[in-house]
Amino acid sequence: MKIYIDESGTLPDKKDSVVIVAAVGTNLPSKLEKITTNVRKTLKNKNISEIKFYRSGENTKVRFLKLLAKEKVEIFIFIVEKKGKSIPDTPENFALLCWPLVEDCLMYYKAVTGELIFDRHFHSEKDQKEFNRHLMLLTNKNLVISHQDSQKNPAINTADMVAGSMLWEETNKEDKFYLLISPKIIVKKIMRWEVLKKQLWQEKTHPNRRKRPSEVSI
Repeated sequence: MKIYIDESGTLPDKKDSVVIVAAVGTNLPSKLEKITTNVRKTLKNKNISEIKFYRSGENTKVRFLKLLAKEKVEIFIFIVEKKGKSIPDTPENFALLCWPLVEDCLMYYKAVTGELIFDRHFHSEKDQKEFNRHLMLLTNKNLVISHQDSQKNPAINTADMVAGSMLWEETNKEDKFYLLISPKIIVKKIMRWEVLKKQLWQEKTHPNRRKRPSEVSI
């Protein structure tokens, strides 16, 4: 099982009212890689480095998402409302941002072991290791985590396209892209950043009485 994870929107930018983290799970990763290959064949410029939501035209988005919706995949979405706050983009904060999404994936797949593949958010190995450490502390599990370049692993772009589609729907820009993949969504959760931080505080101060993020009243 491979679970591809990417985000849309940023923690530090005050202009971003929300940040979206999306995961696409599959046991047929080669099928996801072929989506990019198939869509690339329809492009006039076939030499582009990768297909990203914000770099793609309307027709490309539609083709890509329609192909994704035909595959055997599960989609998980976590929306964080930050309402104009500038939040430092640290390994700890990014792990906190991804935590509820990863918890939902782990609960859904249960005993199925798999790899969490993140689009490379941090470029330094030190930051990547620090992120991994925080995420495993939060989930209380030994996870298989990798940080990969989406240009080298095009399957990661499926998570980028989902996250971008969700961001456009959530910010009332356009919902037709989101609607193409909405039937594949297993979990979609919304939480305010301050509530997420409070959950972290509760985890640190009451480690034996923790609630999973899916149980938090938001």
